[in-house]
Amino acid sequence: MKRIALLGMPNTGKSTLFNRMTGGAARVGNWPGITVELLNGKILLGADMVQIIDLPGIYDLHGFSDDEQVVRHFLHDNVPDLALVILNATQIERQISLLLQLKQLNLNIVVLLNMSDEAKKYGITIDSEKMATLLDVPIFQLSGKYGTGYQEALKAVTRALRYPTPGMAAEVRSQLEQDEQLEAEMAQVLKHSVQIPAQLPVNLTEKLDRVMLHPLLGLPIFFGIMYLLFQGIFLLGLPLQTGVADLLTWLRETALVPLLSGLPPFVHGLLLDGIFNGVATVAAFVPIIILFFVLMAIVEDSGYLSRAAFLMDALMAKMGLDGRGFVMLLMGFGCNVPALMGTRVMRSRAMRL
Repeated sequence: MKRIALLGMPNTGKSTLFNRMTGGAARVGNWPGITVELLNGKILLGADMVQIIDLPGIYDLHGFSDDEQVVRHFLHDNVPDLALVILNATQIERQISLLLQLKQLNLNIVVLLNMSDEAKKYGITIDSEKMATLLDVPIFQLSGKYGTGYQEALKAVTRALRYPTPGMAAEVRSQLEQDEQLEAEMAQVLKHSVQIPAQLPVNLTEKLDRVMLHPLLGLPIFFGIMYLLFQGIFLLGLPLQTGVADLLTWLRETALVPLLSGLPPFVHGLLLDGIFNGVATVAAFVPIIILFFVLMAIVEDSGYLSRAAFLMDALMAKMGLDGRGFVMLLMGFGCNVPALMGTRVMRSRAMRL
């Protein structure tokens, strides 16, 4: 079965594209040479079943963070038939360096410029055909969020899979060019294929950022938002929790108690006081947990959660953590499991512990 590896920097819409391609039919699997689990799914492209692997977002191949090592080891030990590189079109001048590094590995590459609709709003003009000629790789513009250009990109992926992988260098790190050479090539590509206004228009997001990330007002606003968030969760969740508890109590008293009255005391107590009461106690908290994750998903999709990590970075540094550690602590209020799983994004083992 042919394999496609999704590569890109963090927050480029890589996972959104992965979910669109797989339809959410994804599973977690282990791979030779790496010790973490990667999300992967299977789709039908043309007449072939293809496996898609969503690799962690990285900024370059030089670093020593866990995510960067995972990507290097995966590419070295599990050469994909196609590397689908997703770049954020609104930050093209910073993102193209990763593409140039990946090119040195002699991979079969297709590039997707995601968020192209947002780039146009900023006045950024990208000549994808000219860029494709300069880089000698297929390049397509699309919006992973709205699906614009998705079908054309999918056809290009299908075509690219017909060609065999040219082969990788024996050692990933040793085959990467020097930074100066990459920067020179990057400057040439940007100069001839990308036009960025000298001053980008100030949009609503930037206006809000000036207030939300203010050195003095940022933290008070953040704690105020978190207070309102938790107050909203409990104000909405408490009546639902009470309703679920009352419903389960009614079910116990009107249906289960008469039904099980003829059983021996030991079995009666085990079923009602043990199993049913245990399940009912957990079930009563489900509405609050669901509300927490719904509201947290809204906050995350708004982009404020990443800004919260930035705001809390200095404070968390005093405890030997970074801003992302606070996000994990925040998730722990809803459920410990995703909070613990989320610690995998933290760069050092000491921080995760």
